[in-house]
Amino acid sequence: MRSMSTGLAGVALLLGLLASPAIADGTGGVSYTPPSSAGGSQYGSALKNAPPPRPVARVFSVSPRTVTAPQLPAVTFRVDQAGTRSVSARVVFWPEGSGTVARADLGRVPTGRVVAVTWPKGLTVAPGKYLVRLTVKGRGGQTLARRAGATGKSNLVVQAPKPAPAPAPALTPAPVPVVPATAVPPGGVFPVQGPHTYGDPFGAQRNGYTHQGQDVLAAEGTPNVAPLTGIVTFTGYQDGGAGYYVVMHAVAGLDFFFAHCQKGSTVVAPGQAVNAGQQLCSVGHTGDATGPHLHFEVWVNGWRASKSSAPVDPLPYLQAWDH
Repeated sequence: MRSMSTGLAGVALLLGLLASPAIADGTGGVSYTPPSSAGGSQYGSALKNAPPPRPVARVFSVSPRTVTAPQLPAVTFRVDQAGTRSVSARVVFWPEGSGTVARADLGRVPTGRVVAVTWPKGLTVAPGKYLVRLTVKGRGGQTLARRAGATGKSNLVVQAPKPAPAPAPALTPAPVPVVPATAVPPGGVFPVQGPHTYGDPFGAQRNGYTHQGQDVLAAEGTPNVAPLTGIVTFTGYQDGGAGYYVVMHAVAGLDFFFAHCQKGSTVVAPGQAVNAGQQLCSVGHTGDATGPHLHFEVWVNGWRASKSSAPVDPLPYLQAWDH
């Protein structure tokens, strides 16, 4: 009887449990239903919709930091942004204080490699101090992250150009020195030893230059002589100009030039000492000459020896020696 009653009690307990209410939501067991907004696929969706990382300047160089207008510096940079091969870039010159902002739109530039800026035609930056900034618009409209290592900013000084030098004043030819007759060394000999007349004077206009001597007209072959004691310094021939010529330096400090000598008539050589009245050559018409005559020049400070060398009017000398 006892075992039978025990069995009946177990059956009653089981039936009671089956008849009891369901366990409330949220307390575990088979009836727990998670909220629709939690975990699982919804969390993955949130990552997918996150904004892309911002572009970063790995390199930004402005060189030199001081230029003279209209020169512009060389600018190189590199921008990285995950998920895109190019970004839109611009270089901006922000003046420190008052001034005009200058911008250079570079368009789309590649990411992941160094880019050397080619400045747009017509870009000008006025003299002054500037902050040069690289601005970028990348994937998702993200702008440049200005990190401490590569901020994409640099200072620049644009100097004003130096003023152009003033044009050199027009050179006024120095007046040709004229030695008065009183300065003529005494005891001189007239350089043409024969009948003669005076031709074109000193200073007469020529084609592109002025006459630097005095012409003495005489018959072909008339001796040309040294007016004073001195030393022969040059002999030679100039085609289309002086023809055969002789140059001598006199003890008085003057140099004498004899031009258009007759061919084959030169009887002295450079370095030879000569006395007053000694023959040098003969009257001729070699070179640029239309008839026989002596073209006679007198030079101070040497014959074409330096910038201070200059021809002077021979007429006072010739008149003083023409007895």
